[in-house]
Amino acid sequence: RQLTLSGSFAGMRGPATVARVHEGEMKGVRGLAIFDLTVPSAPEGMVSGELDLTPEQVESLRQGRLYVQINSVSAPDGNLWGWLLP
Repeated sequence: RQLTLSGSFAGMRGPATVARVHEGEMKGVRGLAIFDLTVPSAPEGMVSGELDLTPEQVESLRQGRLYVQINSVSAPDGNLWGWLLP
């Protein structure tokens, strides 16, 4: 039930401010943040995290409802999104 995330990002409108894993109500629909990730304050770089998932969150991952959202200074409601695939 542990999920380890590691990836790179680029093309931000400004420096990243926060990165989180979100859980959507259904596949392809944005939802609430459930975990914080590590991200540098830069327009490109690496994002990472180790998460302990509940059984319900494991099922959300299997159903394609979890995604990473990275916010930036110029896009505080989200600059980049990446859906996690099981």
